[in-house]
Amino acid sequence: MILSLIIPCYNTGEYLDELMNCLRPQLNDETEVIIVDDGSDIPYQAKDVGVTVYRQENKGVSAARNLGMDKAKGEYIAFIDSDDKLDSQYLKKIFEKLKTKPDTIYLSWKSLDGRLGKIIKSEDDEFNPWNRCVWNRVFKVSWLNGLRFNERLRVAEDDDFLKRLPAATSKTYIEDPIYFYRSGRAGSLTDLNLKQDAQVKPRVKTQVAIYCASMQNIGGIETWLYYFCENMYKDYDIMVLFSERMDGRQIARLSEIVQVMKLTGNCAVECDTLINTRITDKIPALIIPKRIIQMVHGCYSVLFCCDIQPQRDQVVCVSQVVKDSYQNLTDAEVIHNFTYPVKPKQSLFLITASRFTCEKGGDRYLKLTRALRNAGVNFKWFFFSNQTQPIKDVFKLEQNKELKDSIFILEEDLDVKSWIAKCDYLVQLSDSEGFGYSIVEALELGVPVITTPVDVLPELGFVNGQDGYIVPFDMADIDAKQFLDVPETKWSWDNSKIHKQWVKLLGKSKPTGEYLKIGSHVQVEIIENYNDLELGRALKVGEVVNMRRARANLIVGCGKGVIIK
Repeated sequence: MILSLIIPCYNTGEYLDELMNCLRPQLNDETEVIIVDDGSDIPYQAKDVGVTVYRQENKGVSAARNLGMDKAKGEYIAFIDSDDKLDSQYLKKIFEKLKTKPDTIYLSWKSLDGRLGKIIKSEDDEFNPWNRCVWNRVFKVSWLNGLRFNERLRVAEDDDFLKRLPAATSKTYIEDPIYFYRSGRAGSLTDLNLKQDAQVKPRVKTQVAIYCASMQNIGGIETWLYYFCENMYKDYDIMVLFSERMDGRQIARLSEIVQVMKLTGNCAVECDTLINTRITDKIPALIIPKRIIQMVHGCYSVLFCCDIQPQRDQVVCVSQVVKDSYQNLTDAEVIHNFTYPVKPKQSLFLITASRFTCEKGGDRYLKLTRALRNAGVNFKWFFFSNQTQPIKDVFKLEQNKELKDSIFILEEDLDVKSWIAKCDYLVQLSDSEGFGYSIVEALELGVPVITTPVDVLPELGFVNGQDGYIVPFDMADIDAKQFLDVPETKWSWDNSKIHKQWVKLLGKSKPTGEYLKIGSHVQVEIIENYNDLELGRALKVGEVVNMRRARANLIVGCGKGVIIK
């Protein structure tokens, strides 16, 4: 036996069936599959030849993996999480690399939602510090020399295992991503022990908690979160929770209207309603909700065919197009996104504010540029994105020097609406949009839009020639001169209707103020030296400072301190 695949599972039968559908066509006589059922409520039954299931009482993921290693017969082992997926060439590419008999193989991977991933491009390439996992590697059993997981650890068991690995004398890598990680499933093995801890943690309470594991600098979900809080904070006590990272500017502006807190394990949060913003974000055990609302911001195909997690009481889709893209969301409610209008300003140029990935338009922007130039239309085009290099790659500004005076690439800006308001058009050339925040923001400012015929346009009430212009997906035969006739859009959006929908869903209430019980000031211990602009002095590690709650949340979110009281 050459390779043993070890798959621990706990209440993941549905996902495990999906995983086995990926594996089944690839299995061969030199591969065994070992599934360790760690005390699932419904025992998992093997359905394939070459697959063995071992069942134990619930002991955690480390114990499950150790049992799998004890039973393994292969010369090599690989670990797979039961809720993840694999490429159809997973085994083939691993076996090709095993011919050289390496100590270990690094596997390139992506998350199913496309937000995370790592492509290994050389033998010296390493995974990011936050990506200390065992499922993105293959291990030679003799090289491990009896190494096992520490079963006393409740978290970071992968990192501990990897730190104790012997030095590798030979290693190789697979550059094509063959492992697809599901970043967001409640009830995992790691979460089980954390749920038990949450019952004894100090708690804060709120009426509405909104969870987003990690917030980008810009994006549709980030915009939704801010506009939701702006429109609803007078009706409910709201707390925004995150567990990984949040841009300091996002924390600062949210903290002016709602509470913002990073889940560090020091306390639990109890809430009447939890709104989970991403379908791929698993709900941390430290959040104890009475009910859960799952937001769905994108269409099924755009979200890499991710299914809605079963842990929810209600599903809210941001458009009918999003709802219709799922087969089993007949009970979902459609609530359009809020906007937060600002006074329109005089518009002058073209602007695009978006991620610059293939599904967001890619080469279409270059084709539109060529159409404008061929028609003799002069333009200045501003691109706001946190992915500037792909824009440079598309336009090849170093070679196309004639574009340098027309294309301007800028870092993302939270106040991009003031830029939009100065332009003649917002340009959005996506394959698909679940809601189309940039389009809505521009139209609300009185700025027309040049857009591809994404499905949500009719739902938004977009009228071609009145609210802007629709260009074909293939960007062929574009009459660029028509853009010189800038339409005066009369488009409007009814936030009051959306507000009523949310109040109906959340229940009528008023903020209690004292319900949060977290105080206006807290004590913060400094864990990294920095110059505090508000205090006007340098703060050093170990110093304890009394801060406003909003300011403390900002400092904690930036990794400069921890709240101690």
